[in-house]
Amino acid sequence: MSSFSSSEELQTIFDTAIACVQMVEQTYNVVCNNAAASSQRRTRIYICRNREEANQRLVQDYFAENVTYQGYYFRRRFRMLKGLFERIVEHVMRECSFFKQRYDAIGIPGFTPLQKCMIALHRLAYGILPDAINEIFRMSARIARDSLHFFCKIVIQFYGPKYLRKPTRNDILQLQAHNASVHGFPGMLRSLDCLHWAWENCPTTYHGQYTRGDHGHLTAILEAVASQDMWIWHAFSVSPGSINDINVLNRSPIFNNLYDGSAPDSSFQVRGTPYKYGYYLVDGIYSEYAVFVKSFTGPHGSKRKKCKRAQERARNDVERAFGALKKRWFILKKPATYLGEKKLQEIMYTCLILHNMIIEDEGRVICALDEEETIPETQPIEIGGEEYINKRTEIRCTETFHNLRNDFVEHIYGVQNINLNLDPPDDPEYEFSENDFM
Repeated sequence: MSSFSSSEELQTIFDTAIACVQMVEQTYNVVCNNAAASSQRRTRIYICRNREEANQRLVQDYFAENVTYQGYYFRRRFRMLKGLFERIVEHVMRECSFFKQRYDAIGIPGFTPLQKCMIALHRLAYGILPDAINEIFRMSARIARDSLHFFCKIVIQFYGPKYLRKPTRNDILQLQAHNASVHGFPGMLRSLDCLHWAWENCPTTYHGQYTRGDHGHLTAILEAVASQDMWIWHAFSVSPGSINDINVLNRSPIFNNLYDGSAPDSSFQVRGTPYKYGYYLVDGIYSEYAVFVKSFTGPHGSKRKKCKRAQERARNDVERAFGALKKRWFILKKPATYLGEKKLQEIMYTCLILHNMIIEDEGRVICALDEEETIPETQPIEIGGEEYINKRTEIRCTETFHNLRNDFVEHIYGVQNINLNLDPPDDPEYEFSENDFM
């Protein structure tokens, strides 16, 4: 009996071992099959996009001797003249290695600098997603995203110091003379206002900061200063959309050079009264500072009514600049699809810089940069010191604000050559015809 029972126990142990081995084999096969399927799914599919053919087509369309589309169509589609675009491509290629044409491991050439810059400019001009133009430019979404990212960085780094510069003494003199002759406001510098840009993909954490009731959706704010030629002289971006223009102004560095004494002289006279600082035209929400001129609310009398119309027409310069900016760069007109504030700032500043470059290239700028102008050195003022506080008090002086506005009531009433009805076109694109680009 003992030998029989021991053989049964051995048989049971053997059967159990066989079952365990079979179970291990089944588990191993399942794991291997899943790994193979997962590896197969992760394999990137190669798409032969014929990027060389796409580059040849771009060259034939816009850059060959006998081009398919003349310069008028290039400016209409890419918002600038072809000569300016070619200079930008040259500078961008020299400053960033990403835009240089490279070859892969088997010697196939990559995208040319021309293709990468054109895709970046095309996305800014039309506000389209990176994968929406694969059929046109034969470019993947990743390359399209990287092209716009590096293009914005190089434009800001290389062109920002010149095309978003602070005005020099010569610039201030030219601006004041131009505004006095065109608008009838002596001493006027520029117009100040804020622009809201819808932010579609704002992170949920920031929804409270970027939502304001009067807009009904998430927005980011740009504070900008523009002159009559729609040149953007100052840009402060991007502020939360829940705050108003006064809060943006309090955060902005627009008056820092006045506070520390490094600003050029902008003094002027109205009706024999000297004033120390040039001024900006603003709307009714802004505070009564010595550097602001606001229109009257419900004016009485013909003098104040004429001054109000003249101020509102001149202040429309910045509104026209915002309109031209959105028409030229549709990416600012459509809700932003980016997740980070830094990316919004890159896009905004790039559009502003290119906007100013186009104005200069087309010869419509009031103040051309004088490379030989020497900026005098100034002794910096200690922040928080007595002189610093006195300058802030002067700039925020309400009495000076009212005196200046009252002087303008009399001055504007006596000026006969102010056209209060005719406004310049909103978009300079329609000032050109096909014959201008042949």
